[in-house]
Amino acid sequence: MKEDIKDVIKIILFLTIVLGGIILSACSGNWSIGDIDVSPADSSYTDFMIITDQDSTKHWYIRTTTQGGILIGENWCHKHEQWEKVEKK
Repeated sequence: MKEDIKDVIKIILFLTIVLGGIILSACSGNWSIGDIDVSPADSSYTDFMIITDQDSTKHWYIRTTTQGGILIGENWCHKHEQWEKVEKK
């Protein structure tokens, strides 16, 4: 019976150490959501590309390319909260 208690304590101690290590290493800020890197700076500031349409409507898109632009095609407009088709003319 005492051997069973020692085994249970060893398992609980092992799980505590392993899960604690995983939790502590996850706080390094190297997270990504939808292939967009999330850093501490992203939590307080987001760099939007604001595009004014032909009828003077402003659309807010997150910069998604390495050059700081957006993709041609479907992009999420954060001002209107919907997917919008973006074309270059």
